This record gives sequence, structure tokens and C-alpha cells, in this order.
Amino acid sequence: MSNKPVLIVSASLEKDKKSTYLHSSLTQTDLKHKKWKLKLYEDNTESLSKLYNNHINKETLKDHDTVLFVHDDVYIDDTNCFKKIDLAMAKYEFDIVGLAGGKDLTIQKPALWHLMTKTHSGAVVHPVDNLPDSARVRVTDFGPTPERCLLLDGLFLAVNLKRALEVDWKFNEDFSFHHYDLASCIDANNKKLKLGTYPIWVVHNSPGLKDYWDEKFQKSQEKFLELYG
Repeated sequence: MSNKPVLIVSASLEKDKKSTYLHSSLTQTDLKHKKWKLKLYEDNTESLSKLYNNHINKETLKDHDTVLFVHDDVYIDDTNCFKKIDLAMAKYEFDIVGLAGGKDLTIQKPALWHLMTKTHSGAVVHPVDNLPDSARVRVTDFGPTPERCLLLDGLFLAVNLKRALEVDWKFNEDFSFHHYDLASCIDANNKKLKLGTYPIWVVHNSPGLKDYWDEKFQKSQEKFLELYG
């Protein structure tokens, strides 16, 4: 297991990182005693893929073996989070660790990861009734975990930085937000990286895709199908 701190990278539309669920979870639980460094970009309008890729380089590797790319609306509610990431990489040899994903893939419309796979893995806690500020939550149980997967949901992706650099893998900058995780996972598989889920407990304070017919989503979906279909 690495003695270097985990680098946590996130981006937010909020002007103050302290108002994000992610920041709250890292400072209000026992996680604050663990070894990590947070890089949370406030008031961000940059492509998520490009922002993430700024931290996949040899300079980052000097100080961090693992980079956790996580959405700002994720509350990490697991004091063993970083130990579990280490275990997933050491015992299961996962190069990229996620919370939920799919073991198979049929590229089609709608291009959503959980609808393009028949065998799911992992679990994530979500607000009840898809209300971001709901006090009640429920567990979305996708299937047994740990499991090797072809696709991982982008809400939480822990990357073995050395392995990513060895095979020259980065997030796919053809996609700024929608489908960036799907495209990047397919690219990772093509480069022989091993992806998998692990039972790490978080609350994802997001209602998910609000409108399938959203123009930005539709354009991204067409590009994804063109490049990977």
C-alpha cells in the first residue's frame, strides 16, 4: 500500500468549495485524519475531462500514487475509503476503481451506462425521490461487488496513476461532461487497464439526468455513438 496521500480532484459550479457535499464529507468525518490532498476547482466552467487530465502526469506522480476523481455532490461516508481503494488495487489488481458499473456492453440508445449493460455491479446511496436535498436516502443496489467491469460510473473513479501513465491513458477530451466516463472507460479497456467496483459507501446527492431530450445530452450521445457505435 502506498504511503503517499491520495490526491482528490473535483470541480464545482459553486463559488465556495466549503458549500459542496464533498468538502463537507472530508472535513466533518474521521476522513479528516487520513492522508489526502483536495484540489477542488470552484466556479468551474472548464471541460471536466480536460481539468482531470491536468493531474495525470509525471509531476503528480512524484507526490501521489492514486488520484481520486470525484463529483462535488458526493458525500464520502466511509472512514475506510482510502484503505479500500488500496485494497481494490492490491488484492484485485484494479487500475481504476469505481462504485458502480457494468460487466458487459451493448452500445445503443439511450447511451446511459446502466441501460447499455445487462450485468451490473456495485451500490450507491441516493436521495429519496431524486431530490438533491432530501433528508431521506435509499441504496441503489446494482449488483455484487467487487467485480471487474467494462464500464464505471464517473461519480467516483480512483486511478492508479503509474499504470495510467504506462499505457498513456487519459480521460477522453472529445466529451466535456456527458459520456466522458463511458468513453474513457472504453479507452481504458482498449489499453488493457483493469476496471472494477468496490464497496465504498457514499451518498450521491444528484437526481441524475433530468431530461433525456436535453440538447447537450443529445449532441453528446450522437458523438458517442458515432465514435464508439
